[in-house]
Amino acid sequence: MNSPATTAPTAVLVHGYLDDGAIWNGVRTALDEQSIPSIAFELAGMGARASEHGPFTLVRWADDLESVLRATEGPVVLVGHSMGGQIAELVAARLPEQVRALVLVNPIPLAGTHLPPERIAPFQAPDLGLDAQRAFRSALATAFPAEENDRLAQVTLHVAPATISDTATAWNNGHPDGQQPSKYDGSVTILRGEKDPFVTEEVVSAYVEPRFPGAPSQTIADAGHWAHAENPAAVAAVITTVVEEIASNPADGRPAKAWTAAFEQRTEDAFAAALSPNVRMEASALAKPLERKEQVEALMAAVSSLYERLEFVRKVQDGTRTYLEWEAAAFGGFEMKGITILTRDDEGLITEIAIHHRPLGAVVQINAKAGAALTAAGLVPAEYFDFPEGE
Repeated sequence: MNSPATTAPTAVLVHGYLDDGAIWNGVRTALDEQSIPSIAFELAGMGARASEHGPFTLVRWADDLESVLRATEGPVVLVGHSMGGQIAELVAARLPEQVRALVLVNPIPLAGTHLPPERIAPFQAPDLGLDAQRAFRSALATAFPAEENDRLAQVTLHVAPATISDTATAWNNGHPDGQQPSKYDGSVTILRGEKDPFVTEEVVSAYVEPRFPGAPSQTIADAGHWAHAENPAAVAAVITTVVEEIASNPADGRPAKAWTAAFEQRTEDAFAAALSPNVRMEASALAKPLERKEQVEALMAAVSSLYERLEFVRKVQDGTRTYLEWEAAAFGGFEMKGITILTRDDEGLITEIAIHHRPLGAVVQINAKAGAALTAAGLVPAEYFDFPEGE
């Protein structure tokens, strides 16, 4: 990487159930060799913070992590393992401008696992004996380093039984946001140890991947549930690739975030913040392109107000171009779908917009409703909505 000290985002690493920040040491060593700064976040109630008091919930840990990120200068790649993935996603959704990418390692679904009482009980009240703790990690791992297993068995002895119970309950119950597509629409990479018997391929494909449309999913060879401890070089290599992509493309992801946020606010000012002064817009409902920013702002504010429901269901990034697939309803429940293509400049502002609606009836109604209002208000001339006969 060029000038990594000034361009590389910070990798913030979040551990899982009964672990501590030091479990990331192998990954951090590899990142340091690539001049990538990193922070190992320690969850309250565990590790060096074992003496802290509860309540211990996903939201409480997310609040703590958010504070750390706000005190961290520059962009961040947020990496979460197992339960740490649940916490990392919550914070990524809160700080989408700073969290430029999310890497989920053997992630427990944000919605939780919802194990029945008899299956979650051993996690809520485990045997804290050293041999039992070693056996617990060995059963879910393929190549857990023996010395690290011994160290973590000792670390677990200092965690209060009530904390352990609360922690297991937290990841098992999950968070309500997990019942819907993720609120974080930035770059996401999903990693899973190929022999993980807990977060299985079936769990990831059914409960994790569908919430991140288009997110790449990779398997870490020779690893079980603790891929970052069993094969730290492979996990660090993935994080390094993510960091390098962000460092070489610092505006990546921002146009889509600004665009979707503008649709939530539905105001000219919100769209103005996302647009370049030289923006050009083409759309199925326009007879010819708009090439004045104020006209694009007015049109988008008018059209967004027509939607009764709008959901962005898929995003693909290709260099400076972003493809957003969406589904919507308007005009008393009329269903429509479409694709929006955004092209950005070096500052992350949108310079070109192309919006394609289907079916044709949606185009006709949007043209009539928005066009009439904008023409009457003197904001966009009628010629932009008047199609020659036969078109």
